[in-house]
Amino acid sequence: MNSYLTFKVVDEVFAVHVAHVMEIREYEKPRPVPQKVDFVSGLLEFREEIIPLINTGLKFNLGAVEPSQNSVIVVLNLNKEGEAEDYRVAILADAVSDVIEVEENQLKAIHHEYKPGYVAGSYSEGDTFVLVLDPDKVFTQNEVIEMDKIISAAKEQ
Repeated sequence: MNSYLTFKVVDEVFAVHVAHVMEIREYEKPRPVPQKVDFVSGLLEFREEIIPLINTGLKFNLGAVEPSQNSVIVVLNLNKEGEAEDYRVAILADAVSDVIEVEENQLKAIHHEYKPGYVAGSYSEGDTFVLVLDPDKVFTQNEVIEMDKIISAAKEQ
């Protein structure tokens, strides 16, 4: 049995394994960044570290998540591909839904032609269709490098 945090982005529901979730917090306006990747909304402080705030709607090509009273920030701990070093990002979601318990055999595969590499599978519960993320694969190596550059530039200011 695996536990997943579900969250809503625009009209879609996503899930991420709770082992990657470090914190859920209310929306706060990020510090702006001069040069940025389209889906990076700005920077936040998290436990004496500066991390990027990701507009998940833009990252997943669903349209921008517009901050509202229900918006939340979920801080994730991710692994850099091929490295032992972890990194953290904050993702903006329209709302956090629930924590669900799912057995591995309940996840349905999605054919590779129809899914990005960061979707591990899907899960249906009633009328709700959930895309389960492989969070370590959401960002390409180039995107991680660009986010590192943004954070480094902000530290120099």
